Amino acid sequence: MEDYPRTLGEFDARFGSEEACRAYLFQLRWPDRFVCPRCQATTAWGTKRALIVCGFCGYQASVTAGTIFEGTHKPLRMWFHAIWWVTSQKTGASALGLQRVLGLGSYYTAWTWLYVKKKDHKV
Repeated sequence: MEDYPRTLGEFDARFGSEEACRAYLFQLRWPDRFVCPRCQATTAWGTKRALIVCGFCGYQASVTAGTIFEGTHKPLRMWFHAIWWVTSQKTGASALGLQRVLGLGSYYTAWTWLYVKKKDHKV
């Protein structure tokens, strides 16, 4: 069973930085070790832009590619906070509530985050 943060304090302890969020996504995507999506090699290194470069073919992989986080301009930590907040609401979540909690400047952004089509993305 997944160790789900039940309080904001637990959430902050587990996902307190961008690096912690990226490490979590890395572990979900490659639970045993990195495997290049192109050539299946397992040797790789990270870049300053948070990419994983295959040591064999040079392919640049990302933990966010093919997920709802791909191409986002917002920090992963903000996305994780949004997901945690929405799933923690007992009576449902509204776009206006999400906008207020995250301090988003746009209602449309909050609404879009709440209604991303699951079938189009995977985590």
